[in-house]
Amino acid sequence: MYGISYNSQEKRKYKIISIFAFKDSTPRSPYRSYGSLRYSLFSRTLQDIIVLSNFQKKLSLRDTSLSPNPSVMFNRIFRIFLILLPWSVLGTVFFGSKLGLPGVSFFKEIFLILLISFLAWDYFKKKTFPKLDVLDYLIASYIGYLVIITLVNGLGLASLVYGGRYDFEFLIAFLVAKHGSPLLTGTVSQYLRIFLLSASLALFAGLLVRFIFHETILIHFGFSGNLSNWSFGGTPPIYHGIDGARVKRFQGIFDGPNPAAYFILVYAGLLFHYFRTKKEYHFLLGLWTIVLLGLVFLTYSRSALIGIVVGCIALVIFSLRTIWRKYKKESVTVLLFLAILSGLFYLRYEGTINRIILRPGSSQGHFDRAMTGLQRFAEHPMGQGLGTAGPAYRYVVKLADTPIYGGDIKTSEDYYIPESWYIQQLVEGGIIGFLLFCAIMGTIAWMLFPLSPTFFASFVAVLTMNLFLHSFESVYISLILFLMLGLFVGKRKGR
Repeated sequence: MYGISYNSQEKRKYKIISIFAFKDSTPRSPYRSYGSLRYSLFSRTLQDIIVLSNFQKKLSLRDTSLSPNPSVMFNRIFRIFLILLPWSVLGTVFFGSKLGLPGVSFFKEIFLILLISFLAWDYFKKKTFPKLDVLDYLIASYIGYLVIITLVNGLGLASLVYGGRYDFEFLIAFLVAKHGSPLLTGTVSQYLRIFLLSASLALFAGLLVRFIFHETILIHFGFSGNLSNWSFGGTPPIYHGIDGARVKRFQGIFDGPNPAAYFILVYAGLLFHYFRTKKEYHFLLGLWTIVLLGLVFLTYSRSALIGIVVGCIALVIFSLRTIWRKYKKESVTVLLFLAILSGLFYLRYEGTINRIILRPGSSQGHFDRAMTGLQRFAEHPMGQGLGTAGPAYRYVVKLADTPIYGGDIKTSEDYYIPESWYIQQLVEGGIIGFLLFCAIMGTIAWMLFPLSPTFFASFVAVLTMNLFLHSFESVYISLILFLMLGLFVGKRKGR
């Protein structure tokens, strides 16, 4: 009937039903042929009902399998995101400026929204709620306070969107990776390998740009030929220089020398963690480390060099016993190498060392802007809201056509760029926002050290950079950093 075949399990069910059907339908009258017919029809119908119900179950299972699995999709998107982020600047400049595709710079936010959506879908399907800890409450309080103080100050949607993009988008990414870590089926090392392969290729491309093809090739990808200058809405210059020093600062395929140094610090911390137990690669790792240090020197990023020193000191303080017991020779070698590298640097730039390192004009500008930021904090100790300081102000405040060093200070960039992420926190979030941010960073660092001392040192170096710059404004690098931090913290119990 219906041309349906029966498997062994279905035949077994039919045999049991047939017994009951035979007992119940055996005729007591002389019309035995009618009873046999009734039995045959009844049992056959029951058998077909069973087969059809089984077929329907199989079909429903197939239909379910065709729908996307949130955990699988989350895992795939996370991996693709790690691959694309190191190429963010080159890709967005080329596709946005050269090819004219609108909104391409927001691909990071699209990926983040997709990750949040699939994570929420997985929680909904499992009818569970994320387990929250102190770090979650701190981040929620920080974001909530910034939103409230922004609304209290009468600022609009642009402040919330663009201010949030710079101030706490990377913290949302951290929470997504932290709570989504159970959906990431691979180990931490597997995700590190994915990122490190892509990041190594991006750095290698930067080396080719600097030493083989030279920076002018970037013009063909949409970068600006207006050296050392960037204007709002424009593309990054092919390189930055230093006034009076005649040097080209290394930036590779990134959007500036300071972001390049920031990227290298994050990359190095993850690289050292990945190869910490692979002794057969330690010699090659040492050679590559020399290259990385050389690139940081070529960025001439003073904040990065200070960050490296502070990060190494923090690592030594927290790991003094281990270093003294296991890595005496390696430590002496590193110190000697740094001393030799510093000596060579001094000999190479002996006549211009003052302009390269001290940079009186630049340093004075940084100091003046920082003082302006502190004065703004003193006037509004509870904060002025998102987008009132730092890079986001460009989307919120329309400056008059007034020179930077002329007219009312409130019409100049000096008023809005305090040249320190922490002073920016004081201006935007006041003392409460500042303390919450410091508590978040301190808690993450405390959790990170036992998981990865080298990544911890890298994180401390980045936090130090932000004393002198708005390093976290490089959204694509901050997303890399905090996605990885969230992955480490989220998977710490299973390590």
